[in-house]
Amino acid sequence: MLRLCSYRLAIGGLLLTPLLTLAQSPEGKPVEEVRVTGDLLQRTTLETVSSITVIPEAQIEARSIRDLYDLLLRTPNVSAAKEDKFSVRGISNEGIGPGGAGRPTVSVFIDGARQPGRGVGNTWDIEQVEFYRGPQSTAFGPGSLAGAIVLKTKSPSFEEYDAKLKLGVANDNGREAGVALGGPIGGGFAFRYAAETNQTDGEVTNTTLNDDEWQARDRYLQRFKLAWAGSDWYSAELSYQQTKLREGNEYLPPESAESNISTDNIDGYYDDDSELIILKQTAFINEQLQLQFIASQSESENERKGDYDVSPEDRGFFINTTKLEHKALELRLSFNNDWISSVVGVYSSDDDLNGDSVNKDVPYSVSGINLLADALLIADRSAETKALYAETDIDLSSRLTLTVGGRYEENDADNRSAFIVTGAKEANTGADLTPLVKPALDSDISAPSGDKVFLPKTALSYDFNDQLNGFISYTQGYRAGSVDFVSNGNSPTYDPEYTDNYDIGLKLRQGSWFLQAALFRIDYEDMQVGVRVDTNNFRTDNAGEARAQGVELEFNGELGYGFSVFGGLGYTDTEFKNYSDDDVSYNGLRFPNAPLITGNLTLSYQHSSGVFADINWSRTDHSYTDRENSQNLMADARDIYGARLGWQNEQLRIELYGKNLTDEFYITDRFVSPSLGINAAFAGDPREYGLRVTYQY
Repeated sequence: MLRLCSYRLAIGGLLLTPLLTLAQSPEGKPVEEVRVTGDLLQRTTLETVSSITVIPEAQIEARSIRDLYDLLLRTPNVSAAKEDKFSVRGISNEGIGPGGAGRPTVSVFIDGARQPGRGVGNTWDIEQVEFYRGPQSTAFGPGSLAGAIVLKTKSPSFEEYDAKLKLGVANDNGREAGVALGGPIGGGFAFRYAAETNQTDGEVTNTTLNDDEWQARDRYLQRFKLAWAGSDWYSAELSYQQTKLREGNEYLPPESAESNISTDNIDGYYDDDSELIILKQTAFINEQLQLQFIASQSESENERKGDYDVSPEDRGFFINTTKLEHKALELRLSFNNDWISSVVGVYSSDDDLNGDSVNKDVPYSVSGINLLADALLIADRSAETKALYAETDIDLSSRLTLTVGGRYEENDADNRSAFIVTGAKEANTGADLTPLVKPALDSDISAPSGDKVFLPKTALSYDFNDQLNGFISYTQGYRAGSVDFVSNGNSPTYDPEYTDNYDIGLKLRQGSWFLQAALFRIDYEDMQVGVRVDTNNFRTDNAGEARAQGVELEFNGELGYGFSVFGGLGYTDTEFKNYSDDDVSYNGLRFPNAPLITGNLTLSYQHSSGVFADINWSRTDHSYTDRENSQNLMADARDIYGARLGWQNEQLRIELYGKNLTDEFYITDRFVSPSLGINAAFAGDPREYGLRVTYQY
């Protein structure tokens, strides 16, 4: 154990050495400090007391990033199986394992408002993206135990009118188009409108249904903003965003996944429609006091149809539908003077989740009789959250700052789960057994759940000089308890889960360079672990103890002669410390979807003539996809390379780009359920290359 700790400390020392070395080097060309928009106190990247990755628009373009999934693949200690399934510091946004009715562990915010749904994270007309690693429960509230992702879209300009247009084509019949424009419209008003669409036919062919566009994907975005700033003391901004995602069935048979062949006999799909409305009002009371009121409503409806066994055999199918509605009100009062900065806020939200799953020919066994059942599964939750939070920076000296904060939160929910048999037949003879089976299997249960919690946050930061800052912080993360889906006619509750999180970090801005490094430790109490018992039964365990620990390094800067570089490295070690199920111990095993090492690097070149080029690389280690750490169910390690070459002036940019240039095949996720007869794999995106033209004025 001592040797392992020494090894980890040695890695941390190696990663921190460049920071201390560069702090003593001559200054280069200064770069503009970035303000972290999701931070409660609106600190700069150098001042924040968290491990945060900030990706500005220029880096988004350099890495040919189209959506949130592309970003997830290129951030240290962030690993993505797909756009809505990823882990931060080894903790999955879905929690550990399937089942349960728990909330996510990572929240996605657009312009300060929570937005669930898949396909909502388009990066067209985005100003910057911020990844908050580690618990953000005190700042962002429910669903932020592992972190938060904040997308800041471009706001209307009151100074000038501008517009941009893009068109692009790619292999596999890929095509994209986007428009964004805005400016002042008089009377203190300004607007901005953005729209984008991108499509691809994909590489996968379904040989059973003779469909060579089996994994086609279509994405649509519309966003409109209207702002008013006709007063010295008051301003307001109204935003509306709509996104649509249409794509084919993503799971493939493991034996034919590398050949891009699907054998489903069911015409599957995934559809997601999401809408977001935000009204943000700001009152500037005086130079020191500011009051902000944020009202938001988001809706997301998605539907997935799939073949249970991803085979040409007729063995049943499912249609899952989920509707999410989130309404939130938030009031913040900010205070700043020469030695103290503080924010106090109140928060209230209502969340409604309505989910159902239509299942056809589900394999089931009752009293030794093998059945094929048609059933409707229902999971509903209506939750209310109320919170009071505060965070304060106190300058103890010209160099030392104390941060104290906390959040008091009350969560109450009404939960319903049901399993309703709509038909049943004997598996071999086809005899109708519905009247006999229905009374035995039907269940419809409602139960309340609720928690009250106080979550503290404290940190110390020290300015070694104007360029180098260090911090140490403690925060507590939290995810509410809930009620399990269905469990043999019962309605068992499970407890909240908590994390104690410790970070030590250094941040340096020297000349054209910015570097940051952090060591972290996360200790779990009552970790929620989902377990599928059988076809219609889920259970959530509260594991006794677990932990994650590791290190992160990120950097960006100019190399001279037109070259610049940015990249990062992450190391996360996870372990169940005290967790057993059915007399089987999982102690010492790693969390699912938690790769040990992640990294990324981009080298960019810009010539005075307008010629530019970028080369990028990202690395993700292998990871397990189940709590048992099964060797045959691992997600693959992969090295992904991309590049961009083009020319630009003040108005026109023409570029050739490529992603996954080596066309590496890799599995990012597995789904295996013996009770359902499922054995499926999810593959990463294949090679993509294309031409894109952007014009702006």
